[in-house]
Amino acid sequence: MWLSGNSRGLNRRKRSLLMTDNQETRRLRRVVQLTMEPGRQEELRLALLDLRKDTLEEPGCAEFDFYRSLADDAAFLLVEDFADNTALEEHLDKPYTQAFFKLGFLKSAEPISREWLA
Repeated sequence: MWLSGNSRGLNRRKRSLLMTDNQETRRLRRVVQLTMEPGRQEELRLALLDLRKDTLEEPGCAEFDFYRSLADDAAFLLVEDFADNTALEEHLDKPYTQAFFKLGFLKSAEPISREWLA
């Protein structure tokens, strides 16, 4: 089980911006499992909230939500939805994204495969 890291849920306004003529553009949606060294969970949660706030302002971002595992305090799931790979690459190059990674919270960040979700 996972506990939501935020209270807003999906940003539907942004999500609708990625739709054209009732057809979705080629979007990039990923679920990433984040693990960290035990003991810094609250610091990571606060840093993710800041990162989420900035990321949702990006024109190519439709969703950026995270969930803390109820079974493992050192594990989070990140659900991210970008307009395309270019939007994701631009996100990764943003100063606030780079600053988040430099904080050194993460032990690993592994995308979850479709097979795992099936």
